[in-house]
Amino acid sequence: MTYAKKPDQTFIFPPVRDTPEPEALHKPFSWLVAALRHDSEAQFSSKTKSYCLGIQTCLELVHATDLSSGDYADPAHPPLLSVTARERLMLFAIDACGDLAEQAAADIERRNAKHIKERR
Repeated sequence: MTYAKKPDQTFIFPPVRDTPEPEALHKPFSWLVAALRHDSEAQFSSKTKSYCLGIQTCLELVHATDLSSGDYADPAHPPLLSVTARERLMLFAIDACGDLAEQAAADIERRNAKHIKERR
């Protein structure tokens, strides 16, 4: 990769080290052990768990906001979320559910086709 630069700019890159780079504290998160990270069925289960927990959290926040507004409004305690934030979380939950359903449908089609092919 090359970088275009103006004549008056200087790019400073980290120095080349003779010693190995120290290991970072941050590690990519996964529900799966390393041996399963390339297994498509395990990946689907992992993604399903992540989506469901995220959707659950979104809906809990929206529910708490709904309880603190409308008929339950208390002027001393404003709603947890703004109208815009509430809408964004609901749209995220809708999109995540749709994506998960599409992936499940594709997985079901693949499994059914494999089963039919094996029975021939």
